Amino acid sequence: MSEVIFELRDLVKSFGSLNALDQVSTVINRGEVVFIVGPSGSGKSTLLRSLNLLEKPTAGDILFKGSSIIKGHLKINKFRQQVGMVFQHFNLFPNLTIHENIVLAPVKTGRFPAQEAARKADALLERIGLLSKRNAYPNQLSGGQKQRVAIVRALAMNPDVLLFDEPTSALDPEMVGEVLALMKDLAQEGMTMVVVTHEIGFAAEVADRVIFMDHGKIVMEGSAEAVIKNAQNPRVKEFFAKVL
Repeated sequence: MSEVIFELRDLVKSFGSLNALDQVSTVINRGEVVFIVGPSGSGKSTLLRSLNLLEKPTAGDILFKGSSIIKGHLKINKFRQQVGMVFQHFNLFPNLTIHENIVLAPVKTGRFPAQEAARKADALLERIGLLSKRNAYPNQLSGGQKQRVAIVRALAMNPDVLLFDEPTSALDPEMVGEVLALMKDLAQEGMTMVVVTHEIGFAAEVADRVIFMDHGKIVMEGSAEAVIKNAQNPRVKEFFAKVL
């Protein structure tokens, strides 16, 4: 049996009279690569941001490895050390070097001693071909380089799961490939990943499971083959006919 990393139970997130999430229930298993897709405004990013409480759900529960993060069974800072987040606009600290950006959280949280964090940062930068940029600042990097640094910064905490919120949507098309290649490597290495994206072709290639959302609800979930290529649901079929 796979270990359940996240379990969502009847999750609701309301903004006034709008239900951005409407009774959402699903599980994310260790080692699984789950893509969340659907039209704009369907609740994809709200669902992802709820997984690490950047959005506080209005109702329902989220269990992380069996403990409720809504009811405070886990200390939020301890929990967030185990859940890496990669944002659309990188969120690197502009006044810190690339190396300093990567070592900051592991050292500050006590996750790793400074020397070990520094070694790990160099190894990660070498992995993505940017060790020569260790002393550069974010504004000296291309968008694709910044996003790869943002991904390895999340990896430096040795997380149980990585959350990606539209990681390529702010990039020039020619830079998208280098970010997707790194994500594909991580997926093949067994990293648990939850990805909100408009890159449907990439989802079809890499996902273990695809969740299709519309109007705050999960309309369909299953393998990429079942959801993207052979959906029987009319709404899902209509969406993919337009985007593929």
